[in-house]
Amino acid sequence: MEEQVHQVIVKLLDGKSKTLNFPSPWIPTSSLKALIHQFTRIPTHHQLLLSNGRHLNDDASPLLTGPHPPTVHLLVRLRGGKGGFGSLLRGAATKAGQKKTNNFDACRDMSGRRLRHVNAEKRMEEWRAGAEERRMERVAEEFIKKKVKEAKKGGGGGGGKGGGDGAEKYVEKYRKDSAKCMEEVEKSVRESLAGFVGAKRKGKAAEVHSYVLKLKEPNILGTMRVKE
Repeated sequence: MEEQVHQVIVKLLDGKSKTLNFPSPWIPTSSLKALIHQFTRIPTHHQLLLSNGRHLNDDASPLLTGPHPPTVHLLVRLRGGKGGFGSLLRGAATKAGQKKTNNFDACRDMSGRRLRHVNAEKRMEEWRAGAEERRMERVAEEFIKKKVKEAKKGGGGGGGKGGGDGAEKYVEKYRKDSAKCMEEVEKSVRESLAGFVGAKRKGKAAEVHSYVLKLKEPNILGTMRVKE
């Protein structure tokens, strides 16, 4: 009695098809992969087999052949990460009629964090590192105010009055420059706070926000170094 042959059609990576013969209608996935390895030299652990949209695992039930040979698509496993990085690169490239962008905040670094969050955290650390300098500047401003008051009290002549007016002008100029710098610092801090949207960073954001409110109180202008 002639032995019955059961066939499976395998779609290869190059688009060609190859027919494989098996003696049994029940074909284990491991046997199918081993036979594919013989003529493709693709290791079995790199093979990914799909049949009717179903992934054929080694532990899954054997493939059952019928009157019509089933078709198995051969794929290979590729290394990859989170999707969308290629689209970002293509969108950032120069295209016809478009300007080249220099904003890569939506991209991610090698650890998977968005660059906007990394940059915001750096700005936040720089702002916190300058806390001592801002405190010294506030002390210097209080010292200037004290000297101005002493000059007003002790300056009875014309020279004293002129000296008091000069000091007052200097303080006024310093106040304006400090207010301008204060706006820039506050803007930078708010941009940094915008990056901390995660639940783990709410504590830091509240701490910095309270610090900003303290800086905005009267007689606290700590954004400029006092020139001697």
